Amino acid sequence: MEKLKRVPKTTTFISDNVPRVPKRANFFNRAALGDLGAKAKRERPRFVGKLPFARSMGKVCQAHIPRHKGEPLETQAPLPDDLTERAEHFKALTYFLNADMVGICEVPEYAWYSHDTNGEEIEPRHKYAIVLLVDQGFETLDAASGDDWISNAQSFRAYMWGSNIACTVAEYIRQLGYEAQAHTNLESDVLHNPLVMLAGLGELSRIGEVVLNPFIGPRFKSSVITTNLPLATDQPIDFGLQDFCSKCMKCAVECPCNAIPFGDKVMFNGYEMWKPDVAKCTAYRVTNSKGGGCGRCLKMCPFNKEGLISHRAALWAAIKLPFMRRFLAKLDDWLDYGKRNPVKKWWWDLEIVDRKVTVPENVNQRDLNKNPEEPAAQRLGLYPRDTIPEPDRKEAALVDRKEGMKRYEQARQENADRIAAEKEAAK
Repeated sequence: MEKLKRVPKTTTFISDNVPRVPKRANFFNRAALGDLGAKAKRERPRFVGKLPFARSMGKVCQAHIPRHKGEPLETQAPLPDDLTERAEHFKALTYFLNADMVGICEVPEYAWYSHDTNGEEIEPRHKYAIVLLVDQGFETLDAASGDDWISNAQSFRAYMWGSNIACTVAEYIRQLGYEAQAHTNLESDVLHNPLVMLAGLGELSRIGEVVLNPFIGPRFKSSVITTNLPLATDQPIDFGLQDFCSKCMKCAVECPCNAIPFGDKVMFNGYEMWKPDVAKCTAYRVTNSKGGGCGRCLKMCPFNKEGLISHRAALWAAIKLPFMRRFLAKLDDWLDYGKRNPVKKWWWDLEIVDRKVTVPENVNQRDLNKNPEEPAAQRLGLYPRDTIPEPDRKEAALVDRKEGMKRYEQARQENADRIAAEKEAAK
């Protein structure tokens, strides 16, 4: 990570007018409230815990929630004045606790949710964020389809360990006399994606609302500790991902619900990004009857590799040699990367139904689609800030797909116009 190119701004264009959003905007929350229909509402409470192992780790994560917040000691510890020394201390600490990667950034106001799940306003309260990544585990993902019964357990392995680290570090900072709060998958007052980018841990990918790290691809979960303890910050990174993703369509080709765009970027809530249809994605994940969720895009990404010498050579070429990127994306398929490796399958495919553990009737067993055809007219929906129900609304507000598709085309045109205007101004 120390050898990657650092840049002043994220490679994803972020405007000066990013609106803050309530937790009501999160599509898992929307599914639970009925916005995605009756089936998604019914399945949402159990989709994480359908697999007994995933449910077990979810309960551990729930037990951490009381440790997210706390009062600092009244007296501040005598820490070094050098902010870089402080930052290196906390990075070393997270590595000691088994984080895979860590970065530090300042927290922009837009990265804070505007309202909690009860509709109460959230006040941005800390200037700094320690952002850590935990690998979901290559070996298990190598054996999986990405949307079979181990899917949620892979996620929760990383969520659980990230939660453990974040809560421990937050408590440590409070013991030093400074404010600190842990933000995990079960309880977070901040949006993680912008912080992962700003802390120099990845770039936003074609998958859309997924940041990609050059060494573990999208195969990670993030946890965050916000604090008022001043720290030296990191710069964003540029490893050529925007160009690579423009030439590689593997995640879009392999998406089971056709939610990842084949087309160009759009403007969404102040971000220029490849925007997935999150309503489609969420509905598939929570109602998947042949698995515990979905992470197929993570499984299929060419950056999801074991880290062998041959993989590192290809990664070097992807970063340093732009003309090689299209070839490397094709080579990934030719070498069968993304195909399930049954030798590494260790888990039992089990499902909890009506409080009983059963053997599921079906299991997703997808492999590579080597002869893809881009949809003639991909119908994607987009749901910006002004379409989100009131922060305190507990009743269902069904997603308007027709309006969402209209908004997607408007956002596509908005971004094209912005790029044309910038080119004209540069002449």
